[in-house]
Amino acid sequence: MKYSKVIALVLVLFGSVSLFPVPLSAYEFAFVTTTDYSTGSSSVIYLDGPHSVSADVAGIHSDAVSRYFEGLIYVVNRMGGDNIQVLDPGDGFATARQFSVGNGSDPHDIAFASRTKAYVSMCNETELLIVNPQSGANTGSVDLSSFADGDGIPEMDCMILVGDRLFVSIQRLDRDNYWLPVPPSYLAVIDTKADTLLDCDPGTPGVQAIELSGTDPYNDIHFDPYTGLLYVTCVGWWGMIDCGVETIDPATLCSTGFMLTEAEAGGDINDVAVFSATTGYAVVTDASFNNLLVRFDPSTGELTDTLYTPDGYVLSDIEISPGGELFLCDRTATNPGIRIYNAVTGLETTEDPIDVGLPPFDITFSLPIQTDSSVPAVASLGQNYPNPFNPVTTIPFYITEPGFVDIAIYDCAGRLVRRLEHKIFEAGRHESVWNGKCDNGRETASGVYFVRLCAGGYASTGKLILLR
Repeated sequence: MKYSKVIALVLVLFGSVSLFPVPLSAYEFAFVTTTDYSTGSSSVIYLDGPHSVSADVAGIHSDAVSRYFEGLIYVVNRMGGDNIQVLDPGDGFATARQFSVGNGSDPHDIAFASRTKAYVSMCNETELLIVNPQSGANTGSVDLSSFADGDGIPEMDCMILVGDRLFVSIQRLDRDNYWLPVPPSYLAVIDTKADTLLDCDPGTPGVQAIELSGTDPYNDIHFDPYTGLLYVTCVGWWGMIDCGVETIDPATLCSTGFMLTEAEAGGDINDVAVFSATTGYAVVTDASFNNLLVRFDPSTGELTDTLYTPDGYVLSDIEISPGGELFLCDRTATNPGIRIYNAVTGLETTEDPIDVGLPPFDITFSLPIQTDSSVPAVASLGQNYPNPFNPVTTIPFYITEPGFVDIAIYDCAGRLVRRLEHKIFEAGRHESVWNGKCDNGRETASGVYFVRLCAGGYASTGKLILLR
């Protein structure tokens, strides 16, 4: 089926139905920021099976990351750009608006509390900025200066919103000493209802952040829907085996230690992506400053294998797609592009890197970051894989305690298509499989379907796409 026909089919099937709380978008894609560090651009890889590419869809800053929120791409143009650029996928990724966050501010991330309220972390400032993302208007700030090291700047970096709590990584880098980390590093926690700092250690005078075991929280903060924990990658001193991937309990506001250490991984851990309770991936820098792509077991913190060993410091971002694929930014000078791996098996599915123009730097998928407002979750519904699928797809789910689980498939009109599970499960990770057939055994038509999980008073819905 041609991509244009798929889009038309999905749009027709979606119509104006709002039966389930699922974002209604025409088709998922990966938005890739690309750069040669003097020129910036961006490309799109559609999750349509063959991974069709639209290259150079929008010019951006040469140092940029991106985030997705309610149908739009927000590009954070960092040092030297100092602005937020909003791209509209429905208008060919044209720039819908662009607003400054202050000359020299060096914005690093944006997190959304609502359509009219977002937070921007700025590496060169002491105030966390609050903006209206629809207009770009500055609507307030939160003072983080109390977490600064001796140079007076806290070096705020990445953020994640879990319920009404915003977690902001505080690197504390000494600008007067080669930007080395000054212990301790923190996660500052903000009550987004009041826009005030939460005190994470009431027994200590003042308002305290979460003190990290490691230093220099370097990359994105990840939420694990299987455990309800946050993963923070701390690199510490580059070239020294001193840190790792640290886990944070967002309910108790405390660190629970390292889930994967640099000693176990074989070097500095640049980025991490967790696929399931027992499968995770990481980009590691070894003692010779070469990057490695490795796989590990999050439940034990043990390295299981090494998947890719290019020469040099050439790997940047890794992300798990909605369809259960691992996307990797490979910046190898002679053949840069996006490599894709089956996240279940760890096997590469691309014969050659997908060409996205300039070397790839950062990946964002067209779906919201998965976090749960009730922490810890009673149950969580993972993204089915593959997606789109034909004829079989696997639906992972996790429950924190034994109980009755109901999983069912519905069409866009809300009609029951197939009941997959209706029984008691033990606590832990499980999988349900749908073969694309109705309860009566007949094959269903190509289109968009919804999977609904109900367990322990918790309900969640996901979207599946069947292409025959």
